[in-house]
Amino acid sequence: MRPLAIVKPTPEQLAIVSRNRPGIEIIRGAAGSGKTTTALLRLRSLVAMFVSRKRRQQRDEPVQVLVLTFNRTLRGYINALAMDQLPDTSEAEIEISTFGRWARRLLGNPDVLDDDPRESQILSLASSLNLPRQFVLDEVDYILGRFESESLSDYLTVRRDGRGASPRMERPTREALLSRVVVPYQQWKSTHSLLDWNEVAVLLSQAAPGNAYDIIITDETQDFSANQIRAIRSRLAAEHSLTFVVDTAQRIYARGFTWQEAGVTVRPENSRRLAKNYRNTIQIARFAQPLIQGVPIDDDGTMPDFAACEREGRMPLVLTGTFSRQLDFAITYIREQVDLDQESVVFLHPLGGGWFRFTRDRLCAAGLPFVEISRVSEWPDGDENIALSTIHSAKGLEFDHVIMIGLNAEVLPHGDDEDDDRLMTLRRLVAMGIGRARNSVILGYKPDDAPSLTRYLEADTYVPVRV
Repeated sequence: MRPLAIVKPTPEQLAIVSRNRPGIEIIRGAAGSGKTTTALLRLRSLVAMFVSRKRRQQRDEPVQVLVLTFNRTLRGYINALAMDQLPDTSEAEIEISTFGRWARRLLGNPDVLDDDPRESQILSLASSLNLPRQFVLDEVDYILGRFESESLSDYLTVRRDGRGASPRMERPTREALLSRVVVPYQQWKSTHSLLDWNEVAVLLSQAAPGNAYDIIITDETQDFSANQIRAIRSRLAAEHSLTFVVDTAQRIYARGFTWQEAGVTVRPENSRRLAKNYRNTIQIARFAQPLIQGVPIDDDGTMPDFAACEREGRMPLVLTGTFSRQLDFAITYIREQVDLDQESVVFLHPLGGGWFRFTRDRLCAAGLPFVEISRVSEWPDGDENIALSTIHSAKGLEFDHVIMIGLNAEVLPHGDDEDDDRLMTLRRLVAMGIGRARNSVILGYKPDDAPSLTRYLEADTYVPVRV
C-alpha cells in the first residue's frame, strides 16, 4: 500500500523545521496542510540536532526519541514513512507507538478493561438519568480523561471544552452524573482491581520518573486527553523537545482541555500554523468545508479553506441508490478512472461488521486485491492499493481516492438538536474522511434513509448520481 512520499519542504514547513530549540512546539493546521509531513521533517532535524549535541558533550548513551499516535493504523503509517526518512544511526533510539501501547509497556503491561464490561457498568449506573446512552459513555470518558482523580469535582464548574451544547449539562445534571455514575464507576474498578485506559494515563503521569526522552512528537494531539498529555510530559528529559501536532476541527473523540490545565504554556514564539492545503484539490476542499461550517472551533482548530488550495480536480460525486448499486458504481469507477499501479483507493465507513464483509466479497469477485488497515499496527507492504478502513482509523492518512458509500442515517445516529454533541462529532468525522483524498471523493447513501448530514452539503460542490 502506497504511503505518502515526503516531498521537498514548503516555505511554511521550512520555517518550522529550521527553528530547532529545546522546549515545546505546537503545530496547528487544517486537513491537508502537511502536519504529519512537517512532524516527520522536524523529527529528522531534531534527531540530527540532539545527536550533534550528544557528540559535543561526549556522551555515549543514544538520544531517546518517541513518536506517539492516537491509533494503531496511524502508527503503522508513520512508522513506514519515518523509517524511509530517518538516518540509520545507532546514536538515536526511536520508538513509534500508540499512546496506549507505550503507556502499558512503561507500567509493566497491566490488563486493561475491555469496552463491553466497562460500557455495561457505566450504562447500568446511568440508567436513572435521562441522557442518551452514547452521550453518557462519551461524557464519562471526557470527565475521566480531562480531570485528575483528586480534581473530578472541577467538572461541576468548568466550561466543557470540546463538547457540544446539547444535551445541556447544567450543574444539577453534572452533579447527578458525577455522584451516580463517575464516582461509583471509579469505586467499582478499585474494588475489582480493574484499570481502564483513562486510569492508565493517570497512573503513568503519577509514576516515578524514568524512561526520559530527549525528543517526543505527538500526532493528532486533538484526540489525546489532558491526562495523556500530563503522562507524556512526565517522561521528558531535563533538556528536551516536545512537539504537539493538532487540529481540533478534526477532533472525533470525547476530548477537550486547555493547554494550561495540562501544564503546557502556549506563546506566539512556540506555536505555528500551517494554512495552505497541499493535499486536497479546490473541489474537495469546497465539498468538505460546509460540513464543519458553524461547528465550534477553538484556537487549535483550522477551518478547511479552498482558497488555500492550488490544484484543480474532479468534482466529488454523491451517489443515491441501493448499497449494491453504489458498490457497482465504485468498482467500475476504480477500473476506469484509477491507475492502481500508481494510485491508492480507500473505502471508508463508520462501522465494520456486515458492511465490510459484503464489500470484501464484491472486491474479491471483481478481482481487485485489497488490504484491511483498521487497527493494524504495521503498514501493509504489499502491492495492493485498495484499502478498507473505518473512518476513525483513517485519521492522519492520505489516499488518492476516497469512497464513502453506505452512509445511511442508521449508521450515523444523533440527536435532533442542531448543536447536538453527536451531530457535531459526525460532521467533523465525515469532513475528516473527505479530507483524506488527494484527487477524488465519492459519497453514497440510500435515498429513503438519507443521513441528515446531506443537508449541510452545498449543491454546487458535487455532482449527484442516481445509481
